Amino acid sequence: MLRWIGIGLGVLTLLLIAFVVGLFLAPVGVREAIRDIFVIILGFFMLVSTVLTIAVLLGVLFTMNRLEQVARGNVVPKLDEAMLKLNDVLESTRTLAASARDTASNAAGTTQFVSERVVSPFIRVSSLITGVRAAATSLARRDAPQRLDVDT
Repeated sequence: MLRWIGIGLGVLTLLLIAFVVGLFLAPVGVREAIRDIFVIILGFFMLVSTVLTIAVLLGVLFTMNRLEQVARGNVVPKLDEAMLKLNDVLESTRTLAASARDTASNAAGTTQFVSERVVSPFIRVSSLITGVRAAATSLARRDAPQRLDVDT
């Protein structure tokens, strides 16, 4: 397949070179006539390309219009639904965060209350008992003779 394409391109190139050489060797009148024919052919191709460009532009405009209709009919409602669901999720998250904040505040208050009202008196009583015990031990040792513990 590639071999035939190469042969075709080679033949076209040789024909083009032969045509250019033929034009160079042709009399002036023939060259002017061929020039006029090529100007007409180029004008025709410009007209065809302008019509095709307009057709492509109309096709693109039609496609864009259809895409906009599809987007408004299908995509936008789906996005609105998604936004509503997302707003519900965010609202429930805010509610949960507020509940967690209240719970943490209650736990901190309870901890402070327990430490001030329950634990603090126990610490004071325990300190007082320890102090009385230390005083009693100290007083009890005053009367006892001092012993020297010698290890032999």
